[in-house]
Amino acid sequence: MKRRHLPPVLGALLLLALSLLSLSSRRRHHLLLPRGPPSQHAAEGGDALLRRLAAADAGGDQILAEAAALLANASVFSFPSIGNRYRLLYLRLPYRANATAAPRQRAVSRLRVPFVTVPDDAPLLAAFRASLRSFLLARRRGGGEAGDDVVTGGGVAMGGLAAAGLLGRAGKKKKRFPTCAVVGNSGILLGAGHGPQIDAHTFIIRLNNARIAGYAGDVGTRTSLSFVNSNILHRCAARSATTTPGGCDCHPYGRGVPLAMYVSQPAHLLDALICNATATPPTSPFPLLVTAAWLDAVCARVAKYYSMRRFVAATGEPASNWTRRHDERYFHYSSGLQAVVMALRVCDELSLFGFGKAPGARHHYHTNQKKELDLHDYEAEYQFYRDLQERPETVPFLDKLPGFKVPTVKLYW
Repeated sequence: MKRRHLPPVLGALLLLALSLLSLSSRRRHHLLLPRGPPSQHAAEGGDALLRRLAAADAGGDQILAEAAALLANASVFSFPSIGNRYRLLYLRLPYRANATAAPRQRAVSRLRVPFVTVPDDAPLLAAFRASLRSFLLARRRGGGEAGDDVVTGGGVAMGGLAAAGLLGRAGKKKKRFPTCAVVGNSGILLGAGHGPQIDAHTFIIRLNNARIAGYAGDVGTRTSLSFVNSNILHRCAARSATTTPGGCDCHPYGRGVPLAMYVSQPAHLLDALICNATATPPTSPFPLLVTAAWLDAVCARVAKYYSMRRFVAATGEPASNWTRRHDERYFHYSSGLQAVVMALRVCDELSLFGFGKAPGARHHYHTNQKKELDLHDYEAEYQFYRDLQERPETVPFLDKLPGFKVPTVKLYW
């Protein structure tokens, strides 16, 4: 499941100024994505109404409510495992089975953590609450309209990654890059042979730690940044915090490749703290970047706008009926859409690989999964990518970002 937001987590606030880069001059094949309806709709007030409805973010409100509940009521409780090999750690919230029942503790998250490097329960809870406060503060400031770097406002980094050239500080001029590549995970990449073309780019973004071993000919081997939702961090932290030398084993492309993450659930801020605490040596913190409130907000609006536009064109119903098909609390943009929007702001030319589908193709090239996740509207997102390539002036909300201009975008099979 993917939901939004990425937290400030234990460490100095730094601002992510992404660098993505250099496209080869090889033969280019445009990706044939499903064509969508034009930008203007007669139904219920047209495009202006779609934009207004898309600006309401029920899912974002729910994330804030969850973070506030954790800040006010969460507790951390741990005890030794059998054989004292590690600590079993529980993040808990009180709940009532009904209005008259006494409150009981419910586990929100369970982790195995080392005895030595992770703080005791009380200081760990204090650090977690500090992260939640920063997370809430950044989003309540209304960071949805602007930002002076690719990830700013609420964006933070764990570790000194500024020296790697991926982070820019507030007040400094944003660096731009001639060409960039974002590699999606669609099964349409299999057999496409794009590996050498992808690797020719100077800066390459991959999604959700997708495997590249065994697929080099189609997806390449080089990675500059892995962009994930926080469920990916939670899974690898739960699996590896006590078993991997140096802490969480969440960097499949090498520890030198940063992980950029948005927060799907505020409870995952605890995973980020634990991964940083278990990193060794202590002078080399867990390389994690988190997205800003404004980036999350823009992506939520773009995804909802294109989904409503598709709904109106397909059904003839008013846009206000869109909620009959989608639960607003859980509808969400994909990791790929957010990585693309992030790249748009710092690239002069952007290439997208593996964004689309074909009959019989796997959902992900590296798994056997064929069914798409219900919380995303992939067909609507495909139209967004097509508009970026063919009609960038029609894409909503990006024009609200100061100084933003959509670069040249190319779609490839």
